[in-house]
Amino acid sequence: MADALNFCPKAIADLLNYPCPEAPGTRAGNLYVACKLREAQVFQLPDCGQLLDRTKPRPEVPGLLLKPAFPVMALEYTAQRAAWEQGAYTAVPCPKRIALAWEWQDDLPDELRAWHRSDLSPGVVVAAIFLNGNTGKWLLGSIAAHIAYDAEWQHREDQSAFRESAIESGRISRAIVKHKTIPLSMVTLSPETITLGLQHYGSAEVVIDHLQADMMDEVNAYVDLCVALACKNVSTEIHPAPERLNRQRSKAGKMPLKGFHVLKIAGGATLPGSGLADGREGPRSHLRRGHIRRLGPDRITWVNSTIVGGRGHVDKVYQL
Repeated sequence: MADALNFCPKAIADLLNYPCPEAPGTRAGNLYVACKLREAQVFQLPDCGQLLDRTKPRPEVPGLLLKPAFPVMALEYTAQRAAWEQGAYTAVPCPKRIALAWEWQDDLPDELRAWHRSDLSPGVVVAAIFLNGNTGKWLLGSIAAHIAYDAEWQHREDQSAFRESAIESGRISRAIVKHKTIPLSMVTLSPETITLGLQHYGSAEVVIDHLQADMMDEVNAYVDLCVALACKNVSTEIHPAPERLNRQRSKAGKMPLKGFHVLKIAGGATLPGSGLADGREGPRSHLRRGHIRRLGPDRITWVNSTIVGGRGHVDKVYQL
């Protein structure tokens, strides 16, 4: 039985009570995201939100595959295993994290509308919410990433100081830098923080690097989940919130706990804490991409994407 992380109730409370009397944009962003968190279906991921081996190229899946399984999804996970405190882009440890994803509805509050592009196409937005290890308070990242459903994968020609730092720290594998990535657009959630960053660093490029560092892991965790859910031998199992405990919490004026989803591999066990990439028995589990298999001169089949290796797998084959 998986143990609930229950990050969302505390994160909602902290965002609603975050003191920012002279930052109306940040206040509006916190309230907006707190409302999304209330609506979210919770998924519990392994440490660092890592389901797939990130040293390998990301499968170039259609943008529409990144459409959320629910209108709002909150991915809860710890960040204990990997330590990137040495880098210039990690100011404080953040041992607990939430990747919040929702379908773009162009419903930002008025205080934030002037800070985002008005031509964003249908897509998904991913925001980073993290526990500040020094203060014990949950904070919202200054920006969220918008991924359009019609986005096309492309090579990145630019190289930034952040990417070089991420490669040196092991956060990004140098082997995959030259592969294609899916483009992102920014959605501003804390304009005052961005303004302060520009005043402090004096360079928009440096500020963008720091903003990317804040949301990079959450975007990766969300894309990992979408790719895993597209595999035919991966399903979800829901763990409902305890009704009796929630009744007690309601009487005490506390926010109720949420039920949560975990992933299962066909023929294997539920994977709430070990992850699809953690195969401790045999080879590391990995994604086998969908591909055509030729069985004879006039006979071909399509093999759907599947998770293989580790503990058990099912390889489904379909006739075209």
